[in-house]
Amino acid sequence: MLSAADKIGFPHRREIVAVVVAVLPFILNFYSVSTVNGRITSYSDFADIVLGAIVLYLTFNNRVFITEGEAKYKVIRIVLTVALVIVGVFHVLSGAGLLVNLPYPLGYGS
Repeated sequence: MLSAADKIGFPHRREIVAVVVAVLPFILNFYSVSTVNGRITSYSDFADIVLGAIVLYLTFNNRVFITEGEAKYKVIRIVLTVALVIVGVFHVLSGAGLLVNLPYPLGYGS
């Protein structure tokens, strides 16, 4: 349940925090890489995994603004939520090393 002050306006401070946390893994890297003959065999980025999970958590907690917030901001909040979920899933998959040996436009490291 949102207070009357939280129902007014866009963006809310919790939405701003979610966007900032979504951008941090592009800047911060704490990774571990193993290579054999120049090919990456193991990759993990701990900042991507942790911050991606935090983005997903914050995004799912912010969905209350879609249902209880002002109606005129509903569409932009749905778009923001979908974008943050996609970015959060990307960070978790990337950090776990699942995007390493995909072909060029999709992955990296091959």
